[in-house]
Amino acid sequence: MRQSSAYGPSIRQSAYSVLFALRIKYLGDQSSVGDWEGMIAAAAVALPRAIAHIAPRGAEPPQNLKEFDPEWARAFLSGTATINCDHAQMLRQVKVPVLFTHYFRKMDPADGTLIGAVSDLQVDQARRLIEAAGQRFEYHSYPEAGHFLHAENPALYADTVLAWTKTLGLSQP
Repeated sequence: MRQSSAYGPSIRQSAYSVLFALRIKYLGDQSSVGDWEGMIAAAAVALPRAIAHIAPRGAEPPQNLKEFDPEWARAFLSGTATINCDHAQMLRQVKVPVLFTHYFRKMDPADGTLIGAVSDLQVDQARRLIEAAGQRFEYHSYPEAGHFLHAENPALYADTVLAWTKTLGLSQP
């Protein structure tokens, strides 16, 4: 099992690893919803304060969790999802320009836990590798945006992507 990433915090050093672990344990395998009440109780104790606002609530799981596959979360937490995918090697071989939109993230100063999907340190490393491959790396930081900018602020998301595509020199239909 991979405990750390090659550069910066791994998923196991992320606040969301606790959320994945809760879903695996309490919702059961292959989309069969198990102990929803147990998950709510455990989340109240286990989730880091920074993500407590996304703790499970309600009389029953929302539809997205009824369809959630704990095997997916287990594969990321164990490292098997990416065991044969060397990210640095992959980024060194990028053949096209890259747009990277970066949303909410911070590091918990008490223990170094990443709250968010990717740290600033990891973005900087990705930029170095992609630019070393001879590709343009355009970065947009939206630190107040949640994980799903396309749903939370579709106009900003669309404007960002459309503005970037205009810089590619592609013919427009």
